[in-house]
Amino acid sequence: MSALLGAGPAAAARFVQQAKSASIRLDLIWCLADQAGRYRMAVLAVPSPGRTAMLVASHARNSDDVANLGRAVSVAAEGCRADADLAQALVDPALPLDVASFEAGGLRRMATLDYLERGLPRSGTLAPPEAPAGWTIEPAAPRDLLDGGDPAALGAARRAELIALLESTYVDTMDCPGLAGMRATADVLDGHFGSGARRRHWLVAREDGAARGVCLLNTSPDGTSAELAYFGVAPSARGRGIARVLLAFGLHACSAARTASVSLAVDSRNTPAKLLYETHGFRKTISRIALVKPLRS
Repeated sequence: MSALLGAGPAAAARFVQQAKSASIRLDLIWCLADQAGRYRMAVLAVPSPGRTAMLVASHARNSDDVANLGRAVSVAAEGCRADADLAQALVDPALPLDVASFEAGGLRRMATLDYLERGLPRSGTLAPPEAPAGWTIEPAAPRDLLDGGDPAALGAARRAELIALLESTYVDTMDCPGLAGMRATADVLDGHFGSGARRRHWLVAREDGAARGVCLLNTSPDGTSAELAYFGVAPSARGRGIARVLLAFGLHACSAARTASVSLAVDSRNTPAKLLYETHGFRKTISRIALVKPLRS
């Protein structure tokens, strides 16, 4: 861990403890050693629900590091095929040598992601929105199923509807369109669900009963923050104002649950989505370059 972090043993020990507390696996790690057998750099693969693996690597300092880390990144990606269909990495744009290391390992740039965040009222709640005529905004499943730890518990029928809804919202999407088809949508759904029991505000917008939009908000285990894991509207409903209403319903649900803040990531090229989020009070915090490598044969 010291080799991975480029830090001393105390920082490495804290990292290991934090990983254990968050149930993050640390067994898929590849180390680069010098001629004396001392570990100098490392690449860690962290599998997640939905058959993805996040790759984390030491920081490259020069072109030699880029070449060596590239080999380790390639081995790490191949080494997690049993657990993942997609390897990915998120890199600070201010670290071009780190980007080059992942590219040398076979990952390609997918998008630049802007991370946005907004706070919620400390007292009281956001005003409840109203759905337009002909529309309803309702939970995707009963509360006990949404807040559990097993996405399979949603049931075959609900899962099938959510999978079909996700696929319909992917049509002509401007949010990382290159990801379409890289994973089975059922795995994508499981990835959005995540792991462990927690409060989930999963909402479906229906027009005359037909599902047209989805808002998937996951609260942190301690309930203090929430992440917008996915937000999408089918082409037939775009440009009609339902996205604004659906997002307002999601924020109201978080506010009513006394969640302090909501965050999300959006493709920097997705101007309509960024405008929607900004009008709801979200502000940019950081950016990251997203790189991916399909692992499905």
